[in-house]
Amino acid sequence: MTKLNAGGAAVPGIEYTTIMTKYDQVVTPYTSGYLDAPNATNIVLQDVCPADFAEHVAVAFNPHVGRMVLNALDPANAQPVRC
Repeated sequence: MTKLNAGGAAVPGIEYTTIMTKYDQVVTPYTSGYLDAPNATNIVLQDVCPADFAEHVAVAFNPHVGRMVLNALDPANAQPVRC
């Protein structure tokens, strides 16, 4: 990951959102999903919904993550994530 990110993984002019889960069993450590760039928003699912134990595969159909994705795509009409 260090070598991959050495030149910067984020392209200027694009807004990035990463959503990580502390219970990821595929991406380890889960913080490997963190994108260090000024145009990146990094979200840890459990920082928003502490009782959500979704792991890597479950985030694909998790309603909390779904709301976070929709909010990132349309921030002008963002709605609260109801945990």
